Amino acid sequence: MRQPRSEEHFHADHVAGLPGVLRDRAVGEIQTTGFREPAEQAEFVRREAAARGIPVTRAVAGERRRTGELSWQVLWPPSAPVPGPEGPNDASVTLLAESAGVRFLLLGDLEPPAQRGLLRAGGVPEGVDVLKVAHHGSAYQDPDLIRRAAPRVALISVGEDNGYGHPAPGTVAALREGGAAVLRTDEDGALAVVKGEDGELRVVGV
Repeated sequence: MRQPRSEEHFHADHVAGLPGVLRDRAVGEIQTTGFREPAEQAEFVRREAAARGIPVTRAVAGERRRTGELSWQVLWPPSAPVPGPEGPNDASVTLLAESAGVRFLLLGDLEPPAQRGLLRAGGVPEGVDVLKVAHHGSAYQDPDLIRRAAPRVALISVGEDNGYGHPAPGTVAALREGGAAVLRTDEDGALAVVKGEDGELRVVGV
């Protein structure tokens, strides 16, 4: 089956691994944000896709798709520009995905201005099963979004010994205070969320 592929935004830590992702996989489409900055990284994605004959399309809020048991809705970015600061992080493709009855909120690298915009647009559901924490768990999080999402499990994708201090202790504490089990790739490695026969979520190493 030819699968779609979503690029949150064009920073190197999100797109440099594209050749490895495409290797030995049948990808029917790559969706990206419409904010094509940094320009050289956006061109890199276009070039890699063109070399394999894969179309590149723009993800827009409101779009819904399904493949097999996986369905997802694009929550952000909106089709029209929004007031306030804009940049690659705030233009991240944000998804609400569902598989086997488990809901995942995937925030990309959204900063607080876009997080608040997402809240105003009604794009944050109340109570998700899994939250992919924005921007590697940085200190720049909107507390209202965390409270509304109220995840059961919060996953932080972050490099070991990174120079940014990610994840921020305050962000980890806020998630735990909200009742989330917090796991991070720098300490726990690659992770997968599975749903047991009893309906409980389990996070396992892969």
